[in-house]
Amino acid sequence: MEADVTRIRDFERSILERVSTRVEPFTWGTAFFDERFPKRWDSNFLLVERSLEGVRAEDLAAEADRVLGGAGLAHRELAGLADADGERLAPELAALGWESDHIVTMVQRREPDRWNDDLAEEVDVATVRPALLELGSRQPWGKADPAVVTVMADHRRALVEAIGARFFVVRVGRRIASLCELYTSDGVAQVEDVSTFEEDRGRGYARAVVLAAVRAAREAGNDLVYLTADETDWPKHLYAKLGFDAVRLAWSFLKTRSETPDTRGSGEPN
Repeated sequence: MEADVTRIRDFERSILERVSTRVEPFTWGTAFFDERFPKRWDSNFLLVERSLEGVRAEDLAAEADRVLGGAGLAHRELAGLADADGERLAPELAALGWESDHIVTMVQRREPDRWNDDLAEEVDVATVRPALLELGSRQPWGKADPAVVTVMADHRRALVEAIGARFFVVRVGRRIASLCELYTSDGVAQVEDVSTFEEDRGRGYARAVVLAAVRAAREAGNDLVYLTADETDWPKHLYAKLGFDAVRLAWSFLKTRSETPDTRGSGEPN
């Protein structure tokens, strides 16, 4: 299990380095920036890579202000905190106005309970773009700032250019009902941004796109396939049925200003 976690950490750092426009150290890890997408929180954040034993929430908040505020960003995000560190610091950061996410990393080690990936197909980023725009426009952050919807869709093209991101969809007629993304490098594959339109849920479409991405990853020679989910939300139970087992728990923390829309994702379960 530890070997898988190490490979995933190395993979994630490699992907971040390739998609970021600027990378610099901070006191407890590395800061990643993408000046093309300053309103995308997950493109501009602090990745914690060292133990936070003895570190106070006030210290972390001050460092985020120094690094992210110094870059002219309105939001503050800390990611990658070890489970014990995040558990300890969550109440203190909450008192300072930070929101938390408890994230589980899951590796596919078993066969799914059933395959239905024949419902899905791979498409290019231009094909998936209208669905991304529609999904974003339905989210609170998309309604608050419609321009950010385009920014989030544009970010997918940057992922294609930087890391060869692939897209899998299920259509209902000619309309895309569900989609996900696949990133691969050095034998590791990540299934990411699983999204299904609300009116199309409960029909097995998310299962289909995830399994299509898994099959494509395996056929491309990747021996480690994983995804992440909210530890407190229902999708992790679906992923368990698809053969994914938990290998790591971590925390991320976010603080925004009221005028900054939530641009972390498009409403997908993970």
